[in-house]
Amino acid sequence: MLPDVVKIIGLTGPIGSGKDAVAKVLRRRGAVIINADKIAHTLYSTQSPVWHELVRVFGSKILNRGGKVNRKKLGEVVFSDKSKLLRLNRIIHPFLREAIIEMVENCKLLVVSCKLIVINAAVLREIGLINCVDEVWVVMSAKDKRLSRLLKQGLNRAEANARLRSQMSQREYLKIADVVIQNNGTLRGLAKKTIDLL
Repeated sequence: MLPDVVKIIGLTGPIGSGKDAVAKVLRRRGAVIINADKIAHTLYSTQSPVWHELVRVFGSKILNRGGKVNRKKLGEVVFSDKSKLLRLNRIIHPFLREAIIEMVENCKLLVVSCKLIVINAAVLREIGLINCVDEVWVVMSAKDKRLSRLLKQGLNRAEANARLRSQMSQREYLKIADVVIQNNGTLRGLAKKTIDLL
């Protein structure tokens, strides 16, 4: 179990729903944000246990010339084959869960004034952190809006659709939600909804 802090929120939702925008609002309100994606990227560092396992399972074709994991190449491999995505998750998730729990513990020790910790993770349930948070906030958005956001981030339509298909259904996200934030409007409107929840 995670240490006793004032409040820990698990912020989740499908890709492109607006979790990062909600996290920014919460950060401005004093929350400590733990971003699962950013932590996961640190796990890929060259010669780390995760790196060795990725190369063993997926081969050296996922590496750049200098030996770093090329996340774009890895994404092309796993998002085109669900069984490979499952294999990737089996490698990453235990390390990710351990790293996030350690960060929460460190926040409690180092951030005396911390009133709120937010774990921003699309795969909150899959990592095994549902029972470690006080509330699960799910950010939802219409599929066409999510697709549009992914295209603006530089993915092509096939890549974006592959990522949309790779995640839990919206119904599955709603099953784990204590709070649902609908994000189909403006950023200002999203910020107001978030602040009202606080």
